[in-house]
Amino acid sequence: MSKAIILLNMGGAKSPEELKSFLYNMFSDPRIIASPLRHMIAPLIAQFRYQKSWENYEKIGGSRINQLTENLAKQMQKYTDYDVRFAMRYSHPKLQNFIDQYHEVVLMPLYPHFSFTTVESSLDEFKSLNFKGKVKLIKAFYQEEEFNEIISKNIIKSVPNPTEWHVLFSAHGLPKKMIEKGDPYAQQILEHFYLLKNKLTMFQSVDFAYQSRFGYTTWLQPYLKEKLKDYKKKNVLIYPISFMIDNAETDYELKLEYADIAKEIGVQNYKVVDCPNDSLDIAKFLVELNEKSK
Repeated sequence: MSKAIILLNMGGAKSPEELKSFLYNMFSDPRIIASPLRHMIAPLIAQFRYQKSWENYEKIGGSRINQLTENLAKQMQKYTDYDVRFAMRYSHPKLQNFIDQYHEVVLMPLYPHFSFTTVESSLDEFKSLNFKGKVKLIKAFYQEEEFNEIISKNIIKSVPNPTEWHVLFSAHGLPKKMIEKGDPYAQQILEHFYLLKNKLTMFQSVDFAYQSRFGYTTWLQPYLKEKLKDYKKKNVLIYPISFMIDNAETDYELKLEYADIAKEIGVQNYKVVDCPNDSLDIAKFLVELNEKSK
C-alpha cells in the first residue's frame, strides 16, 4: 500500500509572475479575507503589490522556502518507509497533483501552532480534493519537549556570550478580530513563549512581539517595531517563533527591514536566528512525531 507523509506550507515564488499568482491565491482564500469582496480585492492586491514585493525578493536572492522544504523532505526520507512529499498552499507543488498516488497520507502542517489562516486553510484545500484513502493529521506540536530543545539549543549556540544578549521572539501577526472569533493561535504562541523562556535563563531577558501586520485594523500586540525601542544600546537576538522554514518574512522582513529599524532606534547588535529548516535534528523529530501520533 502506498503511503506518504505530506509536509504542508504556504509556499513561495521563483519569478514575478509566480509571486503575482501567490498573492492572488492567498488573498482569495476566505481564511485570509472572509469578505466576499475578496474576489475583487485579491486581483487588485496581486496587481499592485507583486512588483514591489518582487524587488524585496530579489534583495534576498528569492524565497528559500521551497528548496528548504524539499531538502527537509529528503532528510526525513532517510528515517521512514513513508514517501515524504511536500505541498504548498499558494504556489507549486500543489497537493492535487500527486495525492491520488497514495492510499494513506499523513498531513503534517509545518506550523508549530494552529491557526485558521494556516492549518485550517490547508485542510480546506485537502477536503476539496475528496481523498478516499486513510488520513492522519499531525496536530500543533509547539509543546513537544524535543522540538523545544532543538529551538533553545539553536538560540543558545547562535551567540558566543548569551549573558550579554536579550532574546526577542517574533511571531507572525494576525488581526485581533480573528482571535476574537476563536482562533487559538495567540494563546498557543503565549504558551510556547513561556516553555522556551524557561530554557533560556542564561540570557539577560526573554520577551516576544508580533510582526507582519498590514492594513488599518488592530492586530495582535505588542508590535515588534515598538518593542525594539526597549532595547536601545542593547544586544537583541530575534527568533521567528511562528516558522519552521525560513522564507521572505524571515529573510527579508526580519533580517533586513527590522534590522534597519533596530539600527535607527540605536540597538547595539541585532541578529536573527535561523529557523530549524532542513536540519537532521528537525527531520528526525518530525518522523518520530508521526510515529508516536495517533
